Amino acid sequence: MTDLIFKELDRDVIIEPFACGDQVINSFLNNLALLNQERKLSNTYTFCLKDSNKIIAFLTLSASQLNTGDARIFGIDKVPIVLFGRLGVDNNYKNKKLGIALIKIALEKSLEASKIIACRLLLVETALDMNSYYLEKTDMGFEWFRDRKNSSILFIDLKKYEESTL
Repeated sequence: MTDLIFKELDRDVIIEPFACGDQVINSFLNNLALLNQERKLSNTYTFCLKDSNKIIAFLTLSASQLNTGDARIFGIDKVPIVLFGRLGVDNNYKNKKLGIALIKIALEKSLEASKIIACRLLLVETALDMNSYYLEKTDMGFEWFRDRKNSSILFIDLKKYEESTL
């Protein structure tokens, strides 16, 4: 889609009438995304229409860590990670592979960050019914980490991913 621009969220973008079918995601974009960005809690990246600056898809990234119990698979107490927090595609733009494009961007940005500030994993927590999307449809190397009550935690090992692209 050549009528799109990719940019970091700012006050010039038009958020409404974004609707992705998930009220939690819609509410985050409308009420918290810009505030979290200004407070340096997460960065939101958007696909906007060139002619109107209207958001049609977005993702968020932030720094985080695996806690002591989970990090033991790496032999240390804490593992630095990039948390892939939110992903939304407006209902009017679904089935155009924008979600996969955003995941690729998240992976690229995570690799860039890992070269500046050590971070080992790109981690995403997703609804149980979406875990096959990441594991099978994206074809980017996500691995299953564990399930929680209503979600799956998946990851890409950035070190292994970078080594495989050399």
